[in-house]
Amino acid sequence: MKYALVLWPLNNARYEQSQIRPAVSELEIILGAAGIRVNAEYISIGGAGALTFSSEELSERQLGYIRKHSLFFMFGVWDGHTFTPISMPGKDYLGSDLAAIQKYKGKTNERFTQQLINLALYSCRLNEAGEKIHLLDPMCGRGTTLFQAVNREWDATGIDADKKDVLECVSFFEKYLKFNKIKHKRVQSSRTIPGKGAVSVHSVRFGGEKGDKAILSCAISDANNASKIYGKEAFSIICADLPYGVQHAPNGQGGAKSFENMLISCLPAWRDVLKKGGAISLSYNTHTLKTERVREIMEKAGFEVMRGGAYDNMAHWVEQAVMRDIAVCVKN
Repeated sequence: MKYALVLWPLNNARYEQSQIRPAVSELEIILGAAGIRVNAEYISIGGAGALTFSSEELSERQLGYIRKHSLFFMFGVWDGHTFTPISMPGKDYLGSDLAAIQKYKGKTNERFTQQLINLALYSCRLNEAGEKIHLLDPMCGRGTTLFQAVNREWDATGIDADKKDVLECVSFFEKYLKFNKIKHKRVQSSRTIPGKGAVSVHSVRFGGEKGDKAILSCAISDANNASKIYGKEAFSIICADLPYGVQHAPNGQGGAKSFENMLISCLPAWRDVLKKGGAISLSYNTHTLKTERVREIMEKAGFEVMRGGAYDNMAHWVEQAVMRDIAVCVKN
C-alpha cells in the first residue's frame, strides 16, 4: 500500500523548497522508530508537496508517530491518481496555537522546533520503553520548544541566562492556561549551586483535576549548570537551537570559536543530566559551527553520534547568512 504525507505549506517559497530534504529525512527517522524501514520520496499532489512511501497497512500506533511529523498537514493513501485521507489518532494536549501565538525577533519557527524534538525522540532508546518523556531545553529563550513538549503531555524544563525571556515564557504560558480555563498553579523556587549561589526557578503546574498533571519549568542560569541544578539522569531528551550569528556568540574567545568552547563546556553537564538511552539534538548555523566539529565534540563528551542516511541530510537554507544543520547523539 502506498501512503502520502501532505506537507504543511510554508510562507517563504525558498525556505519551503529547502525543507524538502530534511522533511524526507525526518519522516524516514520517524518511520524507522515505528518499525518501518523504507525510503520516502517527495512528489507533488495537486500542487501541494507530499512525501510518499510504501508499506503494509499501518497500525494506529504507527499513524500516531507519523502525525508528529513537523510538517504534517494531511495523511492518506495515494494510488498515483487519487489521494484518500485517513483519520489520524491523537491531538495536541493544550492547543495547536500554543507555540505559534508569540511573535518576536529571533524566534525559532515552531515547526522546525517540532522537527528538532522528533530527531531526539525517535533516536533515543527511551521512546521504545513507552515511559513519559521529560524534555530539557538548556537555551530555552521564550519557550517555543517547551510549548511543543507540553502539547505532547510531557514535562518540559528550560534554562536560560536571560531573566526577561524566562519570565516572559512563564507569564505567557500562565495567561494561555487562564484564557483556555485550564487548571494550573504557578510556583517560584530556588536551587543552590555550590560556589555560585541560588538559581531562581519559575514553574507552572497544569492539567488534571487538581492542576498538577504536568509541569513547565524554567531556571535562570547558564546552560552548563544543568546537572548542578537538576542532578543526574533527570531528562529523557535534550533539544537546543544554538545562536546563529557571530554577533550572538557566547562569552569565550570571540567569534565562531566561542561556539566550540560553549559546547565543550556544556556537553559533559548535559550528559550527566541525561538518562541512559536518552538523546540530544542540536541545531546550529554551519557558517559559524561545522557539523563534523559538532559531532567530534559530542563524541569526545562520551556520546554515540548518529551518522549516515537521514542524519546526514538535515542541512537546509534559512536565510542569506544561515545554513542550518542538526546533529544528534545518544547516551549509551
